[in-house]
Amino acid sequence: MKSKIRVVVRVRPQLPAEKTHSCETLQLGNHTVRLGVTDSSQKEFRFDHVLGPSATQKEVYDTAGVAQSIASVLEGYHATLFAYGQTGSGKTYTMEGFEYERIASKASERASTKAKIDVASDRLGIVPRVILELFDALKTAAVIKNKAYRVKSSFVQIYNEQILDLFNPSSKQSVRSRRCDSAFLTNERGRFRCLKLRWAADQEFFVEDLTMVDSASGEEMLLKFTEGVKDKIMATTNMNAASSRSHCIYTIYVESIDLENPSLVTTTKLCLVDLAGSERIVKTGATGVTLQESIGINKSLFVLRQVIQVLSDEANMNPTGQNAVAKTHVPYRDSKLTSLLKHSLGGNSITVMIVCLSPSDLCYEENLSTLQYAARAQQISNTPVKNAGEAHKVLVQQLRDTIQSLHAQLAEANATIERLQQRRPKPLRIHSGASHTATTSHPALPNDTKTTTQDDSSNQVEDDSDGESSFVYDEIARPEAIVQKAIPPWPSAWTWLSSIFQAFHTRPTGHHAFAESDKAYMFTVHPMSSWPLNKKPPGDLGVGMAIA
Repeated sequence: MKSKIRVVVRVRPQLPAEKTHSCETLQLGNHTVRLGVTDSSQKEFRFDHVLGPSATQKEVYDTAGVAQSIASVLEGYHATLFAYGQTGSGKTYTMEGFEYERIASKASERASTKAKIDVASDRLGIVPRVILELFDALKTAAVIKNKAYRVKSSFVQIYNEQILDLFNPSSKQSVRSRRCDSAFLTNERGRFRCLKLRWAADQEFFVEDLTMVDSASGEEMLLKFTEGVKDKIMATTNMNAASSRSHCIYTIYVESIDLENPSLVTTTKLCLVDLAGSERIVKTGATGVTLQESIGINKSLFVLRQVIQVLSDEANMNPTGQNAVAKTHVPYRDSKLTSLLKHSLGGNSITVMIVCLSPSDLCYEENLSTLQYAARAQQISNTPVKNAGEAHKVLVQQLRDTIQSLHAQLAEANATIERLQQRRPKPLRIHSGASHTATTSHPALPNDTKTTTQDDSSNQVEDDSDGESSFVYDEIARPEAIVQKAIPPWPSAWTWLSSIFQAFHTRPTGHHAFAESDKAYMFTVHPMSSWPLNKKPPGDLGVGMAIA
């Protein structure tokens, strides 16, 4: 079942510094945004919902359908919500709701900011509200569905294409004055603190050695989240007093255990993403470290836009989703951000995108670019899939192993058949002729095996192979017979016959050959003796064999 990315637009209120700015280019409807002053220059965009500057944090939470995303996670689906927009457009406020204050800095350092966690409840953003509501929903679901739940969380920031663990105590250093410093990114042994991005078939992209924190209550989880927020890399620019210098991904993992079948464990995740804002160097006044950060931010956002563009183009080529179209390469691997968001963009997640805009006319170009990519994003179709429990995964893996084993056996059998067919010699001409008699005997034969005389007056084998021993299926008179004419040299014929007995290891009916234990014996015209197939008979020995 396909599910398009839902897009909700939020326009923040004017900032004190913008009171003198003109704010006429944005015209908002319930589902539309018009950008431009005159009718001829206006561009209209339609989205799922549009919220103006007066919208509260709770309205944004409800309109974005965050409660439905939580319900989907409890039903076994992955969900993602991410904030997108230019720097200073209100993304971090929407996601967190905390206040940030400027930190006094030395003359040689750039100004930085610090989060103030204690805020009024009505200011709380999406992440704190999700944490508190999730545990309330879990209590209800546990009773209704007869399940037990375990909740974990992780918190990473992607800073200059390096993944840092905000829950890892070893990385809690004074980052505000050492941004972009290689010493910060390495430990005392010279090894990177940065975590590595890995890929596995059952997990897609994941962060190796990522800290997972268990939480028994919403309050406990919220406290841990705020500790991570305090270690985010933030800074002050001309465009934003509290500018995120990294992309932050807070992920909640929910493990549900069926109490009637405890082996059935399902794990789902809810990703809450605060993207760093796109920046124009001319407007931000970025220099030095801040400039390096801006380049890193814009690079990863450029890849994100490429991914959105490719996926939306695919959707336009196949609007019904029914006719297959050629798959275009999607550059997920070109940045760590898009790698970690792969399941959210064109993957198996239920995804909501909150687009943040500035009301100022000075941000016209940035707003236009943001709306254009938001319009593309809402064309992308994901395929949410209910995650199977661990017991189902074990069964699936067992079936896959069985299939792989059967494929290997089939390949081996085909190889054996091909090898035997390649050893099959040139055909002989069979015609009526004089009586051909073969008499065999051997004292080592079982008691029920007697000396036998075969009189075949209807068929005679004539050599047509230039002196080489040959075998042929007598398809004319006796289809059930395999006949060999004794013509030296014998080794190729003997080898072929040996491979037949060894490959099939059957005891043929009739009087000219039999298989006993792991050895096959055959009777000869002269001298009258039997030989194991793995032993070389003396001289040029003629061998006759018939299968009735």
